[in-house]
Amino acid sequence: MRILLLTLLLLSEQAAAQFWQQQATFPGMARDDGAQFSIGSLHFCGTGRGSDFGCTRDFYVYDSYNSTWNNAAPLPIWQERQYASAFSYQEKGYVLGGENCNGFYFKTFWRYDPLTDSWQSMPEFPGAGRAGAQHFLMGSDLYWIGGRNATGILNEVWCFHLSSNQWEQLGNLPFDGIWRGIGFANQTNGYVAGGRTNEANQTGWNADTWIYDPQTDQWSNCTAQLNLGSRMYLNCAQSDSLLFVFGGVTPTDEVLSSLEKINLNNYQIEPLLPFTASPRKGCMSFVGNGFFHLATGITGNDRLNETWRLAYSPEADISEKEFFEVYNLLQDASLLVRINPVLIGEQLSIRDIQGRVLLSLELSQTEHLISIADFPAGTYFVDVKGYTQKCLR
Repeated sequence: MRILLLTLLLLSEQAAAQFWQQQATFPGMARDDGAQFSIGSLHFCGTGRGSDFGCTRDFYVYDSYNSTWNNAAPLPIWQERQYASAFSYQEKGYVLGGENCNGFYFKTFWRYDPLTDSWQSMPEFPGAGRAGAQHFLMGSDLYWIGGRNATGILNEVWCFHLSSNQWEQLGNLPFDGIWRGIGFANQTNGYVAGGRTNEANQTGWNADTWIYDPQTDQWSNCTAQLNLGSRMYLNCAQSDSLLFVFGGVTPTDEVLSSLEKINLNNYQIEPLLPFTASPRKGCMSFVGNGFFHLATGITGNDRLNETWRLAYSPEADISEKEFFEVYNLLQDASLLVRINPVLIGEQLSIRDIQGRVLLSLELSQTEHLISIADFPAGTYFVDVKGYTQKCLR
């Protein structure tokens, strides 16, 4: 009886800590099927099909430190698209492929620099344009998988080597293509799951999870270890080895509101609180500061500009002041940083207002005295595990 009571109390505390919160409204036109990439605490969301049924090229940036949206530079003119792939690498964002809402499939590849708020063209994809492809990043290699164009759903696998700016075609998937599934990776392997296949005139369903070995360029079925089922239009977001999978549409056209947290080290799946607002698909998702976020999407025939978040970590409910404190010691141009002991072993970084990291160190005790005498006068931000404090020099 005491064990049952304890279990109920723990479940009650867990349920109380998890609830969906609506955040600041996405500032652009309501849309679905957009693209998203993250650079630190900044989450860039853009493109997609707007509520006017046309494709878009605008971008906006969500700051997960203060839950606010701001404008970012749009893609260049004539680059409106939906179903694009997006990712980040070494403090830059990238957008690749997509479809222009009129049947044209892009091969263009763009890189975003947050310091200049500008886009630069990258080496164009050498194959036929495509949209709704899956991707994952391993080291400095981007793997771009499947997708769809006028020929149907594709089973091609390509790699872009960011270290040399070169494209390479790899061996095809061992099944009949994948479109609008998900791709993700851990330290050693890449994965794809969900989505439609080219079977039966593009109406097939991929019910399996496939694992990729970059050393052998081989795929194998790992559904027995990680089963995500048959669904398309599902979203995923990743924080280190934690993968978050949201929703999707089933073969019976049910729009799911489920959210799962998956440990990619052991494939353990933990169901989180299902989404509590209207079911939706085609969202953009990201994680930051211990929260899983959803933005935009479509419910029924209505495109949305809502933003929601759910705390997946107990640390998300701890205020920044309780987590760590920063004191300016102006007389000797130093900072006194006091931390919660749970942060020992984490990295602390100090960045300027342009987002450049000027100093980084590992936290080894509950108090650190840090000199900023060499910093120019101005405002700086101290970051620890997704939390921030502002300081002056």
